[in-house]
Amino acid sequence: MKKISFFLLPIALLAACQPAKDPAQQKLQDEISAFEKQLLKAEDASKDREAALQLIAKTEAYAKNYPQDTLTPTLLFKAGDVAKGAREYGKAVQLWGQVWRDYSKHPKAPMALFLQGFTFDSDLRDPAMATKYYKKFLTTFPNDTMLVPQVKQLLSVVEVNPEDLIKKYEGETE
Repeated sequence: MKKISFFLLPIALLAACQPAKDPAQQKLQDEISAFEKQLLKAEDASKDREAALQLIAKTEAYAKNYPQDTLTPTLLFKAGDVAKGAREYGKAVQLWGQVWRDYSKHPKAPMALFLQGFTFDSDLRDPAMATKYYKKFLTTFPNDTMLVPQVKQLLSVVEVNPEDLIKKYEGETE
């Protein structure tokens, strides 16, 4: 029992020394969480556009006021997903850009940059911008073993008309 108490005492002291959260910060976190729950019930951000836009606005306010908080890059990344689901593609690209530019060491940073390119590629149908972001990915995160192969493959077909790609694939499978 003394060993457990000896071990827990430093943890308790450390927790007690942590600064209390700003009430405004906690309020924003609670509001973001409430909008997340509301969107989960809707199952699709496009079905509850108002909640999606509110979540995005609250997240941007959080990031502006608490840029050093460890939660900020994750919140921005999730807001990018919500924006894409609400078909606010420009906003999604902006939010994901903020993740990899401002928090380049965060685990979500490579995926955020990848999603920028992929959104230009698949949703906005802008091959030039998709190519720009895919190339930026390869220079910024060249050691990402999960995404580099996908980005290289996407780069090889980004300029190809989707119908031509389907015909090519169908010809290869016959």
